[in-house]
Amino acid sequence: MTARKTTLHEDRFDTKGVTIAFTAPTPQDPTLAWACADHPDPDLFHPTDDADLAAARAICAGCPVRELCLELGLRRDEYGVWGGVLLENGQPRSGVPRKGRPPKVGSAA
Repeated sequence: MTARKTTLHEDRFDTKGVTIAFTAPTPQDPTLAWACADHPDPDLFHPTDDADLAAARAICAGCPVRELCLELGLRRDEYGVWGGVLLENGQPRSGVPRKGRPPKVGSAA
């Protein structure tokens, strides 16, 4: 019986989440104090309106690991508020996306 030949990437996981966990892991340092860690409403960091976004940013404002948090969010292509910045697929957004169709810019005449 011959040994099966493995490809270069066969030993890696194919799922994005697992790959990201290995490339940008959350530090398990007990001395890091994440301001959001004990927050009773984790949905606040996935805001649906400007008030929620402002509240999440206020919590992040005094966080001692804000820069690290933002770096992790950017490297992982995350959604929600990371380090006080609203991210969508790892890209900063200026505000909460509005539901429905966007308003028309001009008329086609």
